[in-house]
Amino acid sequence: MSVTLESLATCFQGLLPAQLFTCSADGIPNAAYLSHVEYVDSSHVALSYQFFNKSRRNITENPQALVIVLDPDTGQGWSLRLKYVRSETSGPLFDRMALRIEAIASYCGLKGIFKLRAADIYEVLRVEPVAEEVGSQAPARQPSANPIFTVNALQTFSDRIHQADSLESLVDSVLRALEETFGFRHSMILVPAEEKDVLVAIATRGYPENGAGAEVRFGEGIAGMVAEARKPIRISGLLRGTLYALAMHREAQRPEAARRRIPLPGLANPESQLGVPLLVRGELVGVLCVESEMPYRFHEEDRASIELLGSYLAIAIQNMLLQERSESPAQPIADAPAKPPAMSELTSHASRMANPRLPERIEVVYYAADECIMVDGEYLIRSMPAKILWRLLTAHSATGRREFTNRELRLDKSLNLPEWKDNLESRLLLLRRRLEQKCPHIGLVSSGRGRFALDLRCELALIER
Repeated sequence: MSVTLESLATCFQGLLPAQLFTCSADGIPNAAYLSHVEYVDSSHVALSYQFFNKSRRNITENPQALVIVLDPDTGQGWSLRLKYVRSETSGPLFDRMALRIEAIASYCGLKGIFKLRAADIYEVLRVEPVAEEVGSQAPARQPSANPIFTVNALQTFSDRIHQADSLESLVDSVLRALEETFGFRHSMILVPAEEKDVLVAIATRGYPENGAGAEVRFGEGIAGMVAEARKPIRISGLLRGTLYALAMHREAQRPEAARRRIPLPGLANPESQLGVPLLVRGELVGVLCVESEMPYRFHEEDRASIELLGSYLAIAIQNMLLQERSESPAQPIADAPAKPPAMSELTSHASRMANPRLPERIEVVYYAADECIMVDGEYLIRSMPAKILWRLLTAHSATGRREFTNRELRLDKSLNLPEWKDNLESRLLLLRRRLEQKCPHIGLVSSGRGRFALDLRCELALIER
């Protein structure tokens, strides 16, 4: 081949649809669009086998095929003369292609419908430019990171990880470094929630709201797919892939398919996404996702760098949690009344005098059966962070205490925290950020490692229902 497959790496990102041409034994041609052309090695590619029954029959009769791919940077078209070799229905290659297809389909609420039936392996006999698709000479893509830049960038991340003195400073500094070093403006870190197979966002960057508390189930969107598969996913041309999935769904005429769209935390219409699992010895610590409205924003160099960063970050998060657990013992929180007074008043007069715009009183309602807190009729938070906040408020109501420690929360039997892997620090971080976003009248202020204080800026009416 005069042109190598390696030089056409940008053509295999799925940003622009490829075309597959086959011919039956009696000479009847057939054309179809492909959702995925995967690079295998220097002389082979893999095509996704999903719905193209006519193409598959033609290949059975005549194993020759032609695929046309387009370079998204230059617009140049390339024809690949192929010969069918074999089909794979399992293994790393099949898993990688299936994961990408499932990730795109999940945005349409169609997860599980677009099953990859096989990865068809073809030998590439010849590569030629397509005369009808002549591209520009100047590539449009942004320059990728050179090796020196990549090493320097990872050194920057390493320094910030070592300088972090809390989980909050760790995740915030890493997301900030992603923007300052790589230019990735939209990013988030999610961790496993108390509920099985659910992720919750604890840190985001680049979005109008901080996003703390946004939940994603395993298998939903790129974050959920990464968590479920525990493998990195890089998607370019996400919008085109989504539209392709919707079009194929209508063509397949599957009335039993789910049609709801899954809410996507972050950008409404991302064109490029990159997600990596944060793993420590096979245990899922979290998921790191970056996204962009720019097509083909994340290149292979980016994926490799972020995947390496993710391995460092996972260890750092786990070490931070273990370090927090190693505090000296403390006494459990003093018991509050079994049923707090319906109008128990908590107030910080100094805060209210400093900011006269704060309301005189807000109503905080805890729904025990649902483990949910509402503030003045609006949802604040649920699950373990809600239980923690209610315990703090009722303890203050009973004893007047404002200072607390992480250790005493762990010793508090009413919270039913697991003895190990309680993720208390991430729950407190989530609670603090939800309060900043939705209820600034109540604050959790750090007063040292493993210590914090309640900052109440108005009167609270505590009600349990």
